[in-house]
Amino acid sequence: MPSGAGPSSPAAALAEALENSGRLIDRHLQDDRCFPDLSELLSVPSHNMPSLSGVSDMDYPLQGPGLLSVPNLPELSAVRRVPLPPELVEQFSHMQCNCMMGVFPEICRAWLTIDNDIFMWNYEDGGDVAYFDGLIETILAVGLVKPKQGILQPHIHYLLVLATSVDVVILGLSFPKSQAGLNDSMSGGMQLLPDPLFSIPTDNTYILSITSTDLGRIFMAGKDGCLYEIAYQAEAGWLSQRCRKINHSKSSLSFLIPSVLQFSFSEDDPIVQIAIDNSRNTLFTRSEKGVLQVYDLGADGQGMSRVATMSQSSIVAAAGNIARTIDRSVFKPIVQISVIDRSESSDCHLLAVTHAGVRLYFSTTPFVPPHQKHVAVRPSLLALVHVRLPPGFSASSTLQKPAKVHKALHSKGVLLMAASETEDSDILWCINHDSFPFKKPLMETQMMSNVDGHSWALCALNEERPSKIFSPLNKDQIPITDSPVVVQQHNIPPQKFVLLSAKGSHIFQKLRPVDQLRHLLVSCAGGESEEVERFFKLHREEQACATALILACSSSACDREVSQWATRAFFRYGGEAQMRFPAAMTSPSNVGPVMSSPAPGIVPPAFATPYAPMHSGSAPITPMSAGPEVIFSGKHNGICIYFARILGNIWDGSLAVEKTINNGNQTVSILESSVGLFDLESVLLELCGLREFLDKNSQFSPSSLGAASFSSPANLQQRLLGFMRPDGANSQQVQQELQRKYHTKAQVYEKVSLQGIQQLVHRSYQTLALWKLLSDHQFSLIMSELPKEFQEQMKGASFKDVVMRGKELSGALITALINVYIKDNASVDSISNHLRDICPLLYSSDDNVCSKANELLQSSKQIQNKLDKERTLRESLRLYQQISQHTDLPLVCSQYRQVRFYEGVLELCLTAADKKDPQRLGPHFYKNGEPEDDRVGQQAFQERLSCYKCITDTMQELVNQSKAAPQSPSVPKQPGPPVMTSDPNMLSNEEATAHFEQVLGLAQRSQDELFHIALYNWLIQADLTDKLLEVNSPYLEDHLMHMIKQDQSKVHNMDLLWRYYEKNRNFGKAAHVLARLADMHSTEISLKQRLEYIARAILSAKSSSCISAQASDGEFLHELEEKMELVRIQVQIQETLIRQYSHHPSVKNVISQLDSELMDITKLYGEFADHFKLSECKLAIIHCAGHSDPILVHSLWQEIMEKGK
Repeated sequence: MPSGAGPSSPAAALAEALENSGRLIDRHLQDDRCFPDLSELLSVPSHNMPSLSGVSDMDYPLQGPGLLSVPNLPELSAVRRVPLPPELVEQFSHMQCNCMMGVFPEICRAWLTIDNDIFMWNYEDGGDVAYFDGLIETILAVGLVKPKQGILQPHIHYLLVLATSVDVVILGLSFPKSQAGLNDSMSGGMQLLPDPLFSIPTDNTYILSITSTDLGRIFMAGKDGCLYEIAYQAEAGWLSQRCRKINHSKSSLSFLIPSVLQFSFSEDDPIVQIAIDNSRNTLFTRSEKGVLQVYDLGADGQGMSRVATMSQSSIVAAAGNIARTIDRSVFKPIVQISVIDRSESSDCHLLAVTHAGVRLYFSTTPFVPPHQKHVAVRPSLLALVHVRLPPGFSASSTLQKPAKVHKALHSKGVLLMAASETEDSDILWCINHDSFPFKKPLMETQMMSNVDGHSWALCALNEERPSKIFSPLNKDQIPITDSPVVVQQHNIPPQKFVLLSAKGSHIFQKLRPVDQLRHLLVSCAGGESEEVERFFKLHREEQACATALILACSSSACDREVSQWATRAFFRYGGEAQMRFPAAMTSPSNVGPVMSSPAPGIVPPAFATPYAPMHSGSAPITPMSAGPEVIFSGKHNGICIYFARILGNIWDGSLAVEKTINNGNQTVSILESSVGLFDLESVLLELCGLREFLDKNSQFSPSSLGAASFSSPANLQQRLLGFMRPDGANSQQVQQELQRKYHTKAQVYEKVSLQGIQQLVHRSYQTLALWKLLSDHQFSLIMSELPKEFQEQMKGASFKDVVMRGKELSGALITALINVYIKDNASVDSISNHLRDICPLLYSSDDNVCSKANELLQSSKQIQNKLDKERTLRESLRLYQQISQHTDLPLVCSQYRQVRFYEGVLELCLTAADKKDPQRLGPHFYKNGEPEDDRVGQQAFQERLSCYKCITDTMQELVNQSKAAPQSPSVPKQPGPPVMTSDPNMLSNEEATAHFEQVLGLAQRSQDELFHIALYNWLIQADLTDKLLEVNSPYLEDHLMHMIKQDQSKVHNMDLLWRYYEKNRNFGKAAHVLARLADMHSTEISLKQRLEYIARAILSAKSSSCISAQASDGEFLHELEEKMELVRIQVQIQETLIRQYSHHPSVKNVISQLDSELMDITKLYGEFADHFKLSECKLAIIHCAGHSDPILVHSLWQEIMEKGK
């Protein structure tokens, strides 16, 4: 029986395996979340404690010969090269003054200005060329803006801002085919609206660049060193124009001073670049002379205040103080600034790249403690916190150093630099730390490639990134910054870039580790090669295995061969489980239960996961006698890591989140899915690949789900420790011997662990599939169908809780889903079959039968025809009986009572009792006297009683209804048709009585003796003894006899027994029971009752004598008649005492004593009649005894006569 399952049962072993596997996933998920911030990688503890890197060999471990034996990994890969559209090449011949080129990645377009004309085209294919030639003056700057909300018509998706020497013109851009979203528009047509939306004069200001915020604010860099903003609105106001230019670099009184005087006071330093951090609402500017300025746009992005300024000389001096041995010329000029937004770092906010490729990291706030990282702090300073030298500065480096860098780009940890090698060609540097994401201090790889032509523009392309999933349950555990690429590479595409030159657009991508592994597998045409082995060593086994699994689990047809090679590499280079012994430990371990994590100090550098093999019943071994530990292989840990990364924040997040919506005039709370349908689908697809991979590889498949499959040998710890103490042996030899002897033992443990992980993967997949199905069927509606306690669970239970321990909750969710179908009068067959397909562990064939039975039961409520209703209910009963041992009996019985199907209640509960106790251990337990040590029998007994209770509860309900007072008629409160005040389904007294008689009659047909006993006990308890005596059953007599033997309500049960005998015309037995009752020592029976029992006994004995003429019956009758005479005397004594001595307190006890038992004649005479001088009673006793003593009789008469005087 389930409830009697011990720790060695299959269910308990599986539960323990799931818990152990769940703890491993928790640990790996936490490891992935504990990646260092950029400031930690750069070893910067505080904003005023700057640091230096790039001078050590290990900062760029691939820059020197023999430093690391690593594969030749490509960092960049060309996607396509698209030449300039021919019609644009022809335009160059007409150029007179100026031409510029750039990229608008938001709309997938490149742009080119030639004098006063602007051309735009799709850089992906060179098509969809558009142009605008409505300007007279030469175009000086170009910008693309996402317009402010609610100001322009909805068909205008973007604004194109063009600045000339005379005015600034704002045009509208429209994408007619992209109503669903602009990402769909990239291949569609773009329309450039010919009529300007806004136009504003420049006031002789030379604009150098135009940038905008995500909120639609437009900023412009002036050659005069001023920062301008174009403010625009839908309509002109009383005091404001529809479009105006604001100078943020001058004071508010600057309009009082003639511009000629203003320019004469200071030398112009043109602003050449504006960079905006939309994640923090901060704006940075870089001037031609290297001055950096910080502006705070306010917490809401609508403010403007200058915070800090840092001149080039200050920057160079600060960098020189940090890197004292480096020539200061490499720290200037700065050629590019890039924002480091909140998703990349909490502490570093700005990156400046110099012409020599030196990176200067700045912060705009003091560093905040880790627990306050989520709080947005406004900028207050500009501090240089780190100097990162490019490759080539370490002592042993043979690489050339970057030089003449003129373009730079920093995006999501990747640095691209275009350096001028000649006038006609560039070198493109790519530096990143994707291969060393968890290493501190920062380690990076570098790559150089030649670019044909001079780079005019370098830009990162906008890729759709999956949204960060979190719920109130785990939001505090999720880092603000994005995880390293290696953690996300399974669900984010490679980062793409575009480089524009006069030859066209060069689109290339930064390869992820998984792309690099694919490259190695394809180039080596197999999974076994020295290069692949080096990849596994570079990334460490478990990380490389997790990466290999992305390819091995891919279902894409084009990946089929690569998938096989990746699988081969996974098994070839994934390592093996090892046993580690105390002699090899650097510090003692606190050995815990099976698969526990050791103390932090002993985790090997290769991120291995150790655990101490140990029997679950034994106590932990102290550090003094630390036992061996199993170090899982890279394969094992790689599977855990990949599984943790697939589920990510879903794992410890809740399934539902509470949201408040307006419903008419009131607000209501609903439960919505915490994860969107698209995310659920993508996670399901990846999890399906891992599930199939584990199922396909036989070494992970459990032989069975028995205890032996999931538990470890009980005495392994003792055997290992015993083997470790050979006297005088060399510890090194002992360790080698142990490693050899127990190598296979470690593999056994790993296999056990992998079997648990496989089960976890299966259950997670099916739970996720159920979650997606609920989302397909209006999640919030199904949640409203849940009982309140399950709704509360949905808010507080994490996904892992539901997977490992949420069987009840999963069942409730499935029930709610099916109830939605039933309420819509829809058949449940299709949804039931679908549930069986996607989550058989959660929705078994029994559940399927239950759903069908429930559908029939609910549909019967709508059926009017009596025969059809009976047939439908009978069919539902047949189905419920098939699974009665798993059915919620109280719930189904209450439903059957609602439709008055009382015989269904009886039959279902009796079937359930037999199915729950097929070996009839319950009746055996009862007949054996209910021994305390028979726990299994007691459990079976209790389960049977719980089934019977549903029947007796139903009968009690009918009894109550049959006795309920009928509602009295009353005068209506208002005119009109009668108002129904009572439940129309309520039974009348007569109907309830009829149904009770029906159920009682059917119950008597049962062959289940234990049910009969439960029924008799209930009838007695419900004070329905008359009904009990009507029962025609072979079990009643035995039960009453058993109850009498047990001394349970003895008088009451004996009273029932003689009445039972009398009713069944067994007068002899009735007489004997009555005689015993009369003789019984008990304060419950009065003397008059005893007299009545004797009288009835005589009557029954006489009736029995008429039936059987046995001599023994005659003797018994004679004894009863004599006893009757004696009892009458005892009654006479008691009545006399009451009459004569009732005022004496002591006599009350004597009167009670006469009630409690029948006395013999001697006792009556000596202790009562003689003691209290009851002469008449003495005379009666002498007469009864037939005693002849004339003197005594005379004296008694004398006493009587004297009393009478």
